[in-house]
Amino acid sequence: MGKSNKLWLFPAILVFLTSCAGWYQPKTMLSPEQRLSQQIDQQIATPELQTAVVGIMVQSASSGEILYQHNANTLMMPASNQKILTAAAALIKLGPEFRYQTPVYISGHIEAGILKGDLIIVASGDPTFSFRFCEGKMDGFIFRAWADSLHARGIYAIEGDVIGIDDLFDEEPVGYGWSLNNLSYAYSAPIGAFMYNENMARLFVLSDSTGDYLSLKLKPDPGYLQLEPDLEIHPNATELSILRIPETNRLKVKGKVQPGEYYIENVSIHNPTVHFLSALKWELVMLGIPVYGQPKDADDLGNPEKLAKKRLLFVHQSLPFKQVLTVLMKESQNLYAESLVKLLGARFGKGGSFDEGAKVVQATLRRLGVDPNAYCYKDGSGLSRYNYIAPVHLTTILRNMFYHRYGQIFREALPIAGVDGTIDYRLKGTPAQGRVFAKTGTISNARCLSGYAITQDGETLVFSTMFNNFLCDANVVMDVQDRICLLLTSFHRGK
Repeated sequence: MGKSNKLWLFPAILVFLTSCAGWYQPKTMLSPEQRLSQQIDQQIATPELQTAVVGIMVQSASSGEILYQHNANTLMMPASNQKILTAAAALIKLGPEFRYQTPVYISGHIEAGILKGDLIIVASGDPTFSFRFCEGKMDGFIFRAWADSLHARGIYAIEGDVIGIDDLFDEEPVGYGWSLNNLSYAYSAPIGAFMYNENMARLFVLSDSTGDYLSLKLKPDPGYLQLEPDLEIHPNATELSILRIPETNRLKVKGKVQPGEYYIENVSIHNPTVHFLSALKWELVMLGIPVYGQPKDADDLGNPEKLAKKRLLFVHQSLPFKQVLTVLMKESQNLYAESLVKLLGARFGKGGSFDEGAKVVQATLRRLGVDPNAYCYKDGSGLSRYNYIAPVHLTTILRNMFYHRYGQIFREALPIAGVDGTIDYRLKGTPAQGRVFAKTGTISNARCLSGYAITQDGETLVFSTMFNNFLCDANVVMDVQDRICLLLTSFHRGK
């Protein structure tokens, strides 16, 4: 009887153990790469992004291994990620040590310290006649060295005109598809072969604490922009609108200012050539060299003979291009990007136009592995909403630049998370601080961040995160980007 009971229990135990095996599923161990992919998926699943088009690509710089991709081949608006294309092409074609050369000529003769003739400047497309390269002072004297050079050559006054030859670039001052609503602001400053203080001025609107005093100031102020204020003191709010009347230098400033408040805005100018020449005359006068003539564009001279007998006085040489590149990328300076495209056209194409420069940019990027027919390059800065490129193209450029002989210069020109540039305030105090080198991109309903991230293992990852068509607060998008950067810098292969 005991033996038969034991025989009966054996198949029952076997059935029970077999059924238990069906209930228990051993947990699948995810690889570090799979875990990273899952974590990024979780980040972009944020409900606020339901209307957004999201494109992401993450790749190992060394091996080319793709660690993550989501809509990586989808064309999207890059905003200022467009500068990655422009900067890479310009650095490759010009080289980091390239210097702009701006020749200064005179006509007539020098008599008793007075130039009995004209001062003539030939534009080189040099953007460094700017406060950024003048100890960072908006009211500094950018042409102090020129005044010293004139003094050294025995010139203490100029009887004639200050004439500018701006033939290096064409006469198109704005990019394709730029918004008319933005043309009053410095980020849409007009493009020209002459650039003084980035073709802008800084407007200050100030009210004292009592509300009895209201002032408007421009820096620098060579008397070029004409302010037309329509302002009132308001006890509870500061709301201003700014409009530079198209094709003029009339700047309308309208609105209300709260007592004790101030308002600062960078505003654009009209006609870069005359602006440069007017500022040069103003500075020379301030530095003790009176100029009795007028600023004049050579194209408007009634007497071309004024230029026929010009002779070289000196050549102004800029700082190395790598310093221009740093400002372009870290500060996302639109005018620098646009002027570089035209400069590439003038030096390596058939003329200083955007179309000619774009051909040079696209031919250069083709050698970095990006087919010109795969994306739309409509301006150099990213202001145009007609630019389209995919994350895979940006990572291709970034990865190839990583191994280029100028790769370190390119990488160091990018903003650094928590340290400088347009992401100096992002990821500060986190493990990603100082370990993400990336270009931002910002226009309405678009935020992009593309560059390099250093992992926990010291591996460099190339990444591009592109967000278009979102309706939520832009901070939601940037928070997602920052969390992705934290995932990348914390990534550990566990080998």
